[in-house]
Amino acid sequence: MIAKKKILVVEDNTLNRMLLCQILANDYDVVEAENGKQALEILEQEGERISLILLDIVMPVMDGYTFLSIVKASPSYSLIPVIVTTQSDSELDEVAALSHGAADFVAKPYRPQIILHRVASIIHLRETAAMINLIQYDSLTGLYSKAFFYQRVKETLLQRPDQEFDIICSDIVNFKLINDIFGVPAGDRILCGIADLYLTHSGSRAICCRFNADQFACLLERRWEYTDEMFQQACAEISALPHAKNVVMKWGIYHVENRNIPVEQMCDRAILAARTIKGQYGKYFAKYDDNLRNKLLWEQTVTNNMDAALQEKQFEIYLQPKFRIKDNRLAGAEALVRWKHPEWGMQSPAQFIPLFERNGFITKLDQYVWDRACEVLQDWDRKGYPPIAVSVNVSRADIYNADLEDILQRTIKKYELPPARLHLEITESAYTETPKQIVDVVGHLRELGFIIEMDDFGAGYSSLNMLNEMPVDILKLDMKFIQSETAKPANQGILRFIISLARWMSLSVVAEGVETQEQLERLRAIGCDFAQGYYIGKPMPVKDFEVLLQQSPPPLDCGEESLHRAQERQNQILLLVDEDAGYRNEVRKALGDRFQIVEAADGRTALASIAVYDRRIAAAVLSMTLPEESGFEVLEALQREKAFCRIPTVATGPAGMQLEGKAFAAGADDFAAKPHLQTSLLKRIQHVIYASAFEEEMPDAAPDGCGLLGGQNS
Repeated sequence: MIAKKKILVVEDNTLNRMLLCQILANDYDVVEAENGKQALEILEQEGERISLILLDIVMPVMDGYTFLSIVKASPSYSLIPVIVTTQSDSELDEVAALSHGAADFVAKPYRPQIILHRVASIIHLRETAAMINLIQYDSLTGLYSKAFFYQRVKETLLQRPDQEFDIICSDIVNFKLINDIFGVPAGDRILCGIADLYLTHSGSRAICCRFNADQFACLLERRWEYTDEMFQQACAEISALPHAKNVVMKWGIYHVENRNIPVEQMCDRAILAARTIKGQYGKYFAKYDDNLRNKLLWEQTVTNNMDAALQEKQFEIYLQPKFRIKDNRLAGAEALVRWKHPEWGMQSPAQFIPLFERNGFITKLDQYVWDRACEVLQDWDRKGYPPIAVSVNVSRADIYNADLEDILQRTIKKYELPPARLHLEITESAYTETPKQIVDVVGHLRELGFIIEMDDFGAGYSSLNMLNEMPVDILKLDMKFIQSETAKPANQGILRFIISLARWMSLSVVAEGVETQEQLERLRAIGCDFAQGYYIGKPMPVKDFEVLLQQSPPPLDCGEESLHRAQERQNQILLLVDEDAGYRNEVRKALGDRFQIVEAADGRTALASIAVYDRRIAAAVLSMTLPEESGFEVLEALQREKAFCRIPTVATGPAGMQLEGKAFAAGADDFAAKPHLQTSLLKRIQHVIYASAFEEEMPDAAPDGCGLLGGQNS
């Protein structure tokens, strides 16, 4: 059942009020008030649920004109139409009522059909106007809606053919993060602030709209040359808004030259220009020009040709060799893709891979490369060549494919290969976007037997947490990272530490982009395992790589070496010293898959275990509440005996500054207050192990003793 519209009747005369209610009752829900003050109280309760007000002018307490003035001055009630009723039918009274904001005027005595027709007409008119307003304006910011903006721009361009115009579109970078962190209301306030900025700076003749969720568009008369300073100032004003300190906006400008193209396309071109400078620090705006147009046309041509190219096998794999640094033995290859087009010639992957990543075609191309690489490996096996592994790329888009595991398994079964012959390169940047998903997917692939390589490590996203959580076998150091680090003096930079850390984690390390003898020698000196780059081997066709395979000494497989190291890592020991058997059981359940747990319930057993296992001990978790303070005796022994000094130690005990300070003073590297989460304990263990590895490579980092913190509580 459709609810009746609600009408407020404001009339001090009881008989007249009853008559109006009787006229309206069949079609409307009627609310009554005896005077203007009572009517305002009803409005506070009902608000915009009131569709219309019938108002008498002459009333006690608050007359109709006063009530009408208050209502029309209120943003909450001003849109509610008012029909004035009065005994007088003079023109002056009607004008007075209309001038105060009334929508209509009716004289007494009431004529039912006239009242009903006028009420229905005005309510319909109000609803129609509200609908038009809703279509024309964005409900949040008050700017024009996108559809109405298109219409207004089209009309303006037709009406003023001699005036030059620009369309400026803006895009907020990572606006979703603002909503996620501060909440949608905070994001809405920022959008409203940006809308006010457009209205303030664009001038009265500009046409502005909220283009999409976080995008704005504006048609401006061309009056100035645009500079980064102009848009930088606009960014500063936006940053002054609440919760908008780190908001980054990019602007794109389209000079309206061809008025025959649709306005929608003009705006799209401005948005495209803005997107070309995303990620460029200090660059605030870009213009759509012939260069950008040609680039887009080229991308469209590539897009139109890519499916046919795949079917016609225009894509070829090239293989770039990897060598073990210490003896220059061939250790595998990376499969790279080239596009040999019948008309354009050989295309570099830099020309098409970024586009394929954006349009999703990269998943089809990756699967083609996987298939082709496995086909080559099978062919080599048939020819009797020594078995080596080939690395292939797994893009971020592949990670989202629910069939990824099945596709890879079908591919290796098709060519009768073990999974370890196909190394899967996962770029480290993929971890920052979908950490949990990529850890789960990569973990399953590794369980199936595939060798996992983390590609481009050091390209800008690296973190120790990522390195620890990602289930990888081989660490590939980014080319620019290698070039930057090897250019520094030997005692500076973090390359030595990264390789030492990888060695502790039982990861093989491949240095990409080795281009000089000096770089190779530096990598050799600090113990890097493998190298890849133009200096030692360029990407080459499969036939050329076969020649290299036949001429080289018997190659080795860096994946097998990584698996051997991983087995060694599983044998690394965590010494768990605690008098509480229940606590030891909890730690063993939580960390038993990462370490071999050796338990001790007292200090004497702990020292005996250290003497037996020595260098296999990765870290110790040591209770400070062991009987007779034997936990402190163990710490003192670790400090006194240089052979044991290197064992990083996490002390445990009840929370309290005195015990914690005493543990640090005795040489503990960290302190975990009980009770605690096992994940928290794991993080502390990892931290002290990483720090210990860093100290081994840079002994000057902790000159005041063996402990990480030099015996100080920090």
